[in-house]
Amino acid sequence: MNYKIETKSAFKIIGVKEHYAVSVEECFESVPLFWQKTAASGVIEKLCTLMEKEPRGILGVSTCMDGKDFDYYIAVASDKETPAGMVEYLVPECTWAVFESIGAMPHAIQKLQKRIVTEWLPTSGYEYANAPDIEVYPEGDQMSEDYRCEVWLPIVKK
Repeated sequence: MNYKIETKSAFKIIGVKEHYAVSVEECFESVPLFWQKTAASGVIEKLCTLMEKEPRGILGVSTCMDGKDFDYYIAVASDKETPAGMVEYLVPECTWAVFESIGAMPHAIQKLQKRIVTEWLPTSGYEYANAPDIEVYPEGDQMSEDYRCEVWLPIVKK
């Protein structure tokens, strides 16, 4: 797995969110449907006009703090005013393990996420930090076998 460790300052995201109280397996079905609905409604294009800072790309942000329920945001990093009908969330300052995913969505990133939790995290010397997981989707053909995106895992030293 190709990854790097980075510490990032807090940043605001703007977007839309849905609340989930489902298993990980159900998330792998529900979240892609949320993406489809959001894309079909024209929200992704609106988000692109708000994008102005790192991380650049459309973000999938999972605020899974209690291990069960979580909010999933489709958003961009921005300091602009939050438009009506959208929400904002402050991603806290954190250290992240940033993993590169290569392949068609959503299969490639879901496979990587499983590997991170089952293979990398148990032997890494790190554990989950109290911060959201972030997926960073840059512009490109997400159905391409060479599409590149990132998974940001919040971490602290054990």
